[in-house]
Amino acid sequence: MPYAIMRISKCKLGAVTRIEKHHERKKDDYKSNPDIDVSKSHNNFHIKDPPDSYRKLIRKRIEEVGCRTRKDSVVMQDSICTASPEFFQGKTSRETEDFFRLAYRFYVKKFGEENILSAVVHLDERTPHMHVCFVPITKEGKFSSKTLIGGPAGLVKLQDDFFSHMSLHFPELKRGIPKRITHRKHLPTYLFKNADMLMEHFDEISKAINDINMLKAKEKKAQAIELISRYAPEMAKMKEQLKSVNGYVEKLNKDIWDEREISQHWFGKTKEMEKAVKEKDIEIYQLQAKMQKIEKQLNLLPPGLLEKLEAMERAIRKVTARNEWIR
Repeated sequence: MPYAIMRISKCKLGAVTRIEKHHERKKDDYKSNPDIDVSKSHNNFHIKDPPDSYRKLIRKRIEEVGCRTRKDSVVMQDSICTASPEFFQGKTSRETEDFFRLAYRFYVKKFGEENILSAVVHLDERTPHMHVCFVPITKEGKFSSKTLIGGPAGLVKLQDDFFSHMSLHFPELKRGIPKRITHRKHLPTYLFKNADMLMEHFDEISKAINDINMLKAKEKKAQAIELISRYAPEMAKMKEQLKSVNGYVEKLNKDIWDEREISQHWFGKTKEMEKAVKEKDIEIYQLQAKMQKIEKQLNLLPPGLLEKLEAMERAIRKVTARNEWIR
């Protein structure tokens, strides 16, 4: 069953350029999001094309209404809208475009087209989605993110309204699960992919680590080091990311209690949402368990060896990639 999905996040001035570079595909590479296929980026399209940089457009709009800002002001709202992947399966490019044009009309109605900086549809990732960035100025000309969105309860109401707007034309859609209900931000997909890949090779990695720690058998050690080298960058990155995943789990446990009131409201509406929330929570716990299991083995490596092998493997991959590009 496909869900209508809409999220909004607050942005201060310092984050604006970074967000623009990502949304407008102005970066040379996207290491933080390996799902982006730059060979398909030419298929992306704007429903509203920004005539200037986000920062300049923000300043211009704020000056037009005569508002004052502080250093820590929320100057932009960054929203993403989409549907769960199954919704787009079998859809033509025209049907997909119609979905996002309909969604754009929701933003215009709610936030005013004069406040919208950019609306760009990304088709170069796994699931089509649209980023809409706008300046938080109310119809009365007040510059206030809090007033415009209305806090957590207001955001839930906006998501209700978005679902109502989209389901009139796409009745197969269901109400997406509010972010406050899922108890979590969305973890990058590469964390799950990386952990799954390392778990797939867990037995041979564990054996190699054991061989490295043997006092004799130099030939076995050399073979083991060669195998560990192959996965060194992924293993080093996993160790680095485990702390953030542990932090997610701690926050998850806290938020489950902190969000009782909103959660009870939604869980009372549908058992399907409660099931979906539990499934998402289980995914995080499973990811943490995998990463901790791998880390336990990595801690058996001699100090500094993983970092050394990582640097060597990254250098090899860089040369290989350059050679392939030259060909």
